[in-house]
Amino acid sequence: MEQQERRAALSAFFWTITVMSIAGGILFWQADAIPSVPVAQANDGAVSQYAAALEIANTRLTEAGNRIMALENQPVQPIDVPQVQIADVPAVPNITSAAALSAARTIAGALEPLTVPELVDLDGQTVWSIVYEPGTVYVSATDGTVVLVERNQPDQRDRHEDEDHEHHDNDHDD
Repeated sequence: MEQQERRAALSAFFWTITVMSIAGGILFWQADAIPSVPVAQANDGAVSQYAAALEIANTRLTEAGNRIMALENQPVQPIDVPQVQIADVPAVPNITSAAALSAARTIAGALEPLTVPELVDLDGQTVWSIVYEPGTVYVSATDGTVVLVERNQPDQRDRHEDEDHEHHDNDHDD
Protein backbone atom coordinates (compact mmCIF):
# COMPACT_ATOMS: atom_id res chain seq x y z
CA MET A 1 0.00 0.00 0.00
CA GLU A 2 2.82 2.35 0.92
CA GLN A 3 4.56 1.65 -2.38
CA GLN A 4 1.42 2.57 -4.34
CA GLU A 5 1.19 5.87 -2.51
CA ARG A 6 4.80 6.68 -3.40
CA ARG A 7 4.19 5.88 -7.07
CA ALA A 8 1.04 8.04 -7.08
CA ALA A 9 2.93 10.97 -5.48
CA LEU A 10 5.84 10.69 -7.96
CA SER A 11 3.42 10.45 -10.88
CA ALA A 12 1.53 13.54 -9.70
CA PHE A 13 4.81 15.43 -9.31
CA PHE A 14 6.02 14.44 -12.77
CA TRP A 15 2.76 15.46 -14.47
CA THR A 16 2.64 18.77 -12.61
CA ILE A 17 6.17 19.67 -13.77
CA THR A 18 5.31 18.66 -17.33
CA VAL A 19 2.09 20.69 -17.51
CA MET A 20 3.73 23.77 -15.96
CA SER A 21 6.64 23.60 -18.40
CA ILE A 22 4.31 23.43 -21.40
CA ALA A 23 2.10 26.27 -20.09
CA GLY A 24 5.17 28.45 -19.40
CA GLY A 25 6.51 27.84 -22.92
CA ILE A 26 3.16 28.80 -24.50
CA LEU A 27 2.94 32.00 -22.45
CA PHE A 28 6.55 32.93 -23.30
CA TRP A 29 5.93 32.29 -27.00
CA GLN A 30 2.72 34.40 -26.91
CA ALA A 31 4.49 37.27 -25.18
CA ASP A 32 6.96 37.52 -28.07
CA ALA A 33 4.05 37.69 -30.53
CA ILE A 34 2.48 40.84 -28.94
CA PRO A 35 3.80 44.02 -30.56
CA SER A 36 5.24 46.48 -28.06
CA VAL A 37 3.77 49.99 -27.77
CA PRO A 38 6.01 52.87 -26.80
CA VAL A 39 5.35 53.82 -23.16
CA ALA A 40 5.39 57.56 -23.84
CA GLN A 41 2.57 57.24 -26.41
CA ALA A 42 0.31 55.09 -24.24
CA ASN A 43 0.63 57.23 -21.11
CA ASP A 44 0.69 60.74 -22.62
CA GLY A 45 -2.97 61.44 -21.77
CA ALA A 46 -2.73 59.93 -18.29
CA VAL A 47 0.48 61.83 -17.51
CA SER A 48 -1.04 65.15 -18.53
CA GLN A 49 -4.17 64.47 -16.42
CA TYR A 50 -1.99 63.56 -13.43
CA ALA A 51 0.14 66.70 -13.88
CA ALA A 52 -3.00 68.89 -13.99
CA ALA A 53 -4.44 67.27 -10.84
CA LEU A 54 -1.09 67.66 -9.09
CA GLU A 55 -0.94 71.35 -10.01
CA ILE A 56 -4.46 71.94 -8.62
CA ALA A 57 -3.60 70.12 -5.38
CA ASN A 58 -0.39 72.13 -4.95
CA THR A 59 -2.31 75.39 -5.50
CA ARG A 60 -4.88 74.45 -2.86
CA LEU A 61 -2.16 73.49 -0.37
CA THR A 62 -0.40 76.82 -0.93
CA GLU A 63 -3.66 78.74 -0.38
CA ALA A 64 -4.41 76.77 2.80
CA GLY A 65 -0.90 77.43 4.10
CA ASN A 66 -1.31 81.15 3.43
CA ARG A 67 -4.65 81.21 5.32
CA ILE A 68 -3.08 79.41 8.29
CA MET A 69 -0.19 81.91 8.35
CA ALA A 70 -2.67 84.83 8.25
CA LEU A 71 -4.65 83.37 11.16
CA GLU A 72 -1.52 82.77 13.20
CA ASN A 73 -0.45 86.40 12.73
CA GLN A 74 -3.78 87.84 13.93
CA PRO A 75 -3.80 89.26 17.47
CA VAL A 76 -5.64 87.14 20.03
CA GLN A 77 -8.82 88.68 21.39
CA PRO A 78 -9.33 88.20 25.14
CA ILE A 79 -12.40 86.15 26.04
CA ASP A 80 -14.60 87.02 29.01
CA VAL A 81 -14.59 83.98 31.27
CA PRO A 82 -17.19 83.91 34.04
CA GLN A 83 -15.70 83.82 37.52
CA VAL A 84 -16.57 80.75 39.56
CA GLN A 85 -17.74 81.43 43.07
CA ILE A 86 -16.11 79.24 45.71
CA ALA A 87 -19.42 79.16 47.56
CA ASP A 88 -21.01 77.38 44.58
CA VAL A 89 -18.77 74.36 45.12
CA PRO A 90 -20.21 72.02 47.78
CA ALA A 91 -17.93 71.49 50.75
CA VAL A 92 -16.47 68.08 51.38
CA PRO A 93 -18.02 66.82 54.62
CA ASN A 94 -15.73 66.24 57.58
CA ILE A 95 -18.49 64.29 59.34
CA THR A 96 -19.72 60.95 58.02
CA SER A 97 -23.40 60.10 57.70
CA ALA A 98 -23.03 57.67 60.64
CA ALA A 99 -21.64 60.45 62.86
CA ALA A 100 -24.49 62.73 61.73
CA LEU A 101 -27.01 60.02 62.69
CA SER A 102 -25.40 59.77 66.10
CA ALA A 103 -25.67 63.53 66.61
CA ALA A 104 -29.31 63.53 65.42
CA ARG A 105 -30.17 60.76 67.91
CA THR A 106 -29.41 63.19 70.75
CA ILE A 107 -32.54 65.02 69.58
CA ALA A 108 -34.64 62.19 68.12
CA GLY A 109 -33.98 59.66 70.85
CA ALA A 110 -35.11 56.13 69.92
CA LEU A 111 -36.92 57.20 66.72
CA GLU A 112 -35.68 55.60 63.54
CA PRO A 113 -34.97 57.82 60.52
CA LEU A 114 -37.35 57.49 57.54
CA THR A 115 -34.59 57.99 54.94
CA VAL A 116 -30.83 57.71 54.78
CA PRO A 117 -28.94 60.90 55.71
CA GLU A 118 -28.52 63.23 52.76
CA LEU A 119 -26.12 66.14 52.20
CA VAL A 120 -28.04 69.37 51.50
CA ASP A 121 -27.35 73.10 51.41
CA LEU A 122 -28.99 75.01 54.27
CA ASP A 123 -28.51 78.76 53.90
CA GLY A 124 -25.06 78.31 52.34
CA GLN A 125 -23.92 75.70 54.86
CA THR A 126 -23.49 72.03 53.92
CA VAL A 127 -25.45 69.90 56.37
CA TRP A 128 -26.71 66.34 56.74
CA SER A 129 -30.51 66.12 56.57
CA ILE A 130 -32.00 63.25 58.62
CA VAL A 131 -35.78 62.89 58.27
CA TYR A 132 -37.87 61.46 61.13
CA GLU A 133 -41.65 61.11 61.45
CA PRO A 134 -42.10 64.26 63.57
CA GLY A 135 -39.58 66.37 61.66
CA THR A 136 -36.10 66.77 60.19
CA VAL A 137 -32.80 67.21 62.03
CA TYR A 138 -30.00 69.09 60.25
CA VAL A 139 -26.44 68.31 61.37
CA SER A 140 -23.40 70.34 60.28
CA ALA A 141 -21.20 68.40 57.87
CA THR A 142 -18.10 70.21 59.11
CA ASP A 143 -18.28 69.86 62.90
CA GLY A 144 -21.22 67.52 63.66
CA THR A 145 -23.32 69.98 65.65
CA VAL A 146 -27.10 70.05 65.34
CA VAL A 147 -27.85 73.17 63.31
CA LEU A 148 -31.65 73.07 63.07
CA VAL A 149 -34.57 70.92 64.12
CA GLU A 150 -37.52 71.42 61.81
CA ARG A 151 -40.85 70.01 62.95
CA ASN A 152 -43.54 68.86 60.53
CA GLN A 153 -46.59 71.07 60.27
CA PRO A 154 -49.25 69.88 62.75
CA ASP A 155 -51.93 69.86 60.05
CA GLN A 156 -49.83 67.47 57.95
CA ARG A 157 -49.40 65.06 60.87
CA ASP A 158 -53.13 65.27 61.67
CA ARG A 159 -54.00 64.59 58.04
CA HIS A 160 -51.82 61.43 58.06
CA GLU A 161 -53.41 60.30 61.33
CA ASP A 162 -56.92 60.92 59.90
CA GLU A 163 -56.07 58.84 56.82
CA ASP A 164 -54.77 56.04 59.06
CA HIS A 165 -58.02 56.11 61.10
CA GLU A 166 -60.13 56.03 57.92
CA HIS A 167 -58.26 52.96 56.69
CA HIS A 168 -58.75 51.22 60.04
CA ASP A 169 -62.46 52.22 60.15
CA ASN A 170 -63.01 50.83 56.64
CA ASP A 171 -61.38 47.54 57.63
CA HIS A 172 -63.92 47.05 60.44
CA ASP A 173 -67.05 47.77 58.33
CA ASP A 174 -67.49 44.21 57.04
